[in-house]
Amino acid sequence: MLSFSKYLFGGLVMVAALSSSASASPMETFGGSLSFSDTSPLLNNPVYFTGSFASAPFSFTGGVGSTYTDLLTVTGLDASLLSNRMFTDNIAVDILFNLPGLAGTTIGGSGSITDTFHLRGFYYADSGEIAWSGPATIDFADGAELSLALDNITLSGVNGISTGSGNLTMTVEKTDPVPEPLTLSLFGAGMAGIAAARRRKAAKA
Repeated sequence: MLSFSKYLFGGLVMVAALSSSASASPMETFGGSLSFSDTSPLLNNPVYFTGSFASAPFSFTGGVGSTYTDLLTVTGLDASLLSNRMFTDNIAVDILFNLPGLAGTTIGGSGSITDTFHLRGFYYADSGEIAWSGPATIDFADGAELSLALDNITLSGVNGISTGSGNLTMTVEKTDPVPEPLTLSLFGAGMAGIAAARRRKAAKA
């Protein structure tokens, strides 16, 4: 009986250790490029937005729960300088990955600018905002998953030029796990070993 208990304890310890290592969350490296674009037609449209990221291309390594942020700075140009008139453009940020595998998504949004003429000083004060859809989710072929969200941006400036900034945040929701069937097969192998030890003990008896 002592010999069987030894086999049983050893087998369960092995299965527990293998299952624990299989369920541990590994680190993974993410990398790619970022770009901003004004997607509205230029014809009969006095407003145009440009933007750039602090780090493009980008790269970071993290496990589940880790985050990466990249600052997006945007400039809105309004050539009309019409008092109390709001103009809106559709804009987008494209995120393309080459690590851990080819994947990509687009986060769309809209940006607006309103000019207000101030007689004292003879200038136009510009105000506006950018609102984004999202967050977006990227699922990679190897099992990793990222959530991507953009801050809404407040714009301000004078005489047709307004600027603002906000962060793109990438949050690791899932990394490359050991597939569940492998965990089950390890458990099965451990139990098969225990059963074999028990059969050998019975045969000797």
